[in-house]
Amino acid sequence: MSRVAIIGAGASGLVCAIEAARKGLHVTLFEKNSKVGRKILATGNGRCNISNEKINITCYHGESPSFAKEALRRFDTFTCKAYFRSLGLEMREGEEGRLYPMSHQASSVVDMLIHEARSLGVNVSLESEVLKIEKKGAEFILHVNEKTHAFDACVIATGSVAMPTLGSSGSGYAFAKALGHSVIAPYPSLVQFVSDEPHLKEVSGVKVDAGVELYIANQKRQSVQGDLLFTAYGLSGSAILDISRAASKAFVDGEAVHVVLDLLPNLSREELTSLLQKRLSFAKDKSLTLWLEGIIPKKLAHFIVENTKLTHIKEAAALGAKEMKKIVFALKSLRLHVKATKGFESAEVCAGGVDVRELDAKNLMSKEIKNLYFCGEVLDIDGDCGGFNLHFAWASGYLVGQSV
Repeated sequence: MSRVAIIGAGASGLVCAIEAARKGLHVTLFEKNSKVGRKILATGNGRCNISNEKINITCYHGESPSFAKEALRRFDTFTCKAYFRSLGLEMREGEEGRLYPMSHQASSVVDMLIHEARSLGVNVSLESEVLKIEKKGAEFILHVNEKTHAFDACVIATGSVAMPTLGSSGSGYAFAKALGHSVIAPYPSLVQFVSDEPHLKEVSGVKVDAGVELYIANQKRQSVQGDLLFTAYGLSGSAILDISRAASKAFVDGEAVHVVLDLLPNLSREELTSLLQKRLSFAKDKSLTLWLEGIIPKKLAHFIVENTKLTHIKEAAALGAKEMKKIVFALKSLRLHVKATKGFESAEVCAGGVDVRELDAKNLMSKEIKNLYFCGEVLDIDGDCGGFNLHFAWASGYLVGQSV
């Protein structure tokens, strides 16, 4: 019986272990933490965004994103649903095609996966940190804690350096380099923005649907619409996560970043101007902030008045054409400087990783070392926000498990 070592009991490692064990292989799953799937538990705000109805290669990125095609073909959304249903887990569809467990709990996903792995005879070795991998002849010698173990095949499913508080580290990159593989330098993706704009803390906690334009070196790079959350440190929400990959890369390259926010994206400039003009008849003795509260949240109204430097206007009825233009501009084109991202500590995933051009896309095996495989986030493949990254983890683990 062939002996297979899988390093990392995250999403890709668990599925890989299950598929390899189903083939009758002797599988040992090494996990340095005391629990499996810690990152799975944190996804989707604890609900686990398993996948998405709209899985497509255009939702993936990297130096060679087309590499992911085979894994996504073999494990598409239909296969994903059937796979988890076979484990006993039902799914439900949420906003924008996102798929979640019907239980609303990420723990259900982990529980089903670990039960299946153990029932198939997978040796799940917790608190077992792999310190070194050596290739000796046809065998892989793994140095785990104080012991060594020999295997016929080795799968590196260690994840990335995103969210180190959940046990992530760069060990997979180190293993890859030691075995002769190249690593594209990782940087944070799906991460929040830090801004040093004055008065931003005052609007902390406000969530709106907004249009967001990303500018890098004063050139517009991306435009999205979605949830925007103002925070004490800066900006968050799905709209920010969607553009964070390009912003992170810009910071790596030393380029300046800012965003332009449309706080009322469903109204044109003309429509907003007309609405505000009409609302002046209801202004009476209302303050400017109270008048604005009729269309935007209270904290945001205060922020807009501060930002437009119109604090000297005590009553909305006193607004002139010039001041009205300033308010419209602030609501439709609010420019905020972005100082940095929240970094690896807060990033949901990383861009960069093991160079996939050195692997066979059909089975994710190294082109240089037979029976050495990579799957999951350790690879230089990252997806958009909305379940795409977790889906690739399942898909790549499934492909390797069936190929090993």
